[in-house]
Amino acid sequence: MSLLSDSITLYTRELLIFKANLRTNIMRSVMFPFVIILFFGSIGAIALNTPIAIVNYANNPQSLSLISSLGSTNNVKIYTITDQNTALKLLQDGKVQAVVVILPTFPSMTPNVPGVQLYYSTIQSSSVTFAVQYITNTANRFGAVSQQGNLTVQKQSGQVTPIILYGTKGSYKDFLTAGILGMIVVFTSIFSGGIAFISDRQLGNVKMFLITPISKNAIVLSKVFAGATFSLISAFLALGIGVLLGAKVAMQPIEAIPLIAVTVGVLGAGFSSLAMIIATKVKKVDAYAIFGQAIGLPLWFIAGGITPVQSLPTWLQPLSTFDPLTYANIINRAVVMQGVIPLGQFLESIGVIIAFTLVLTLISFRMFKSTIE
Repeated sequence: MSLLSDSITLYTRELLIFKANLRTNIMRSVMFPFVIILFFGSIGAIALNTPIAIVNYANNPQSLSLISSLGSTNNVKIYTITDQNTALKLLQDGKVQAVVVILPTFPSMTPNVPGVQLYYSTIQSSSVTFAVQYITNTANRFGAVSQQGNLTVQKQSGQVTPIILYGTKGSYKDFLTAGILGMIVVFTSIFSGGIAFISDRQLGNVKMFLITPISKNAIVLSKVFAGATFSLISAFLALGIGVLLGAKVAMQPIEAIPLIAVTVGVLGAGFSSLAMIIATKVKKVDAYAIFGQAIGLPLWFIAGGITPVQSLPTWLQPLSTFDPLTYANIINRAVVMQGVIPLGQFLESIGVIIAFTLVLTLISFRMFKSTIE
């Protein structure tokens, strides 16, 4: 028999086991996101060190004093940019969460010519709302009038213009719901695949598989396929819970469902491979559960599951670059909150996730082979 047919045979067995415990599996997939979205989604989150870009066209003592006042607390983290287009591009790319443009008229201006322009998008989280209020209040103390605007990107030209954006009324609940999709994938993959393998080994099922003509890699691949499938089910259940609790999906379902499915499925396969790697070395379920939590929670946190990555401590932010959950969050949040994702950004993010999955799958093959030899 071929690797694929053997994998499908064993994969069918995994589905039958899942079906036999369907109620328990569904409750496990639903309760965790329900509790997190219900409580944390209602509370919101205010993160310190919110990254903002400042363009100082006034370049006078008053404008320098304003910048100094903004940077005197840890409410915002300031990046000084020389021109407005570059600053708006940073906002467009999600590298900052607001852009402050200090106009040449600052601090003296007529009511129709504000001295400070404040560009931001309300699709991020309540940390943006807090930062906007902080910037506005600080500027007003200098006698400036803050002009607030929402940003979007025109698909045709890619130019940043001050017009309404998909998801500009998004809430922290939307932000959290999109982030929970990745968390559900991690915990579903790690705990379903790895624990199932350890149970099979304890029951002697793995030994029975090994004495049959079934391809040895099919044992691993079936767990990977099953983990991806269970991740898809759990993620869409979690998304449904988020919608029931008040979250809104900006993208139309005909586009949103395939994008989330591809992202969640590939990510689930990758973390199922990681689960198999751990399970080949850890023999007991309780010890494995500790390893799973120790891996899953930090990965979710540094990927911006609760707050934007830019709001994390400076020393943690570089770690998010190596976290596959970061790239899943980029896609999922674009789907849920923006309603659109540039093709290049999608290909870059899904490419990282695919590479992660392929590498981990190959390693899991090798680790399983070394275990049984």
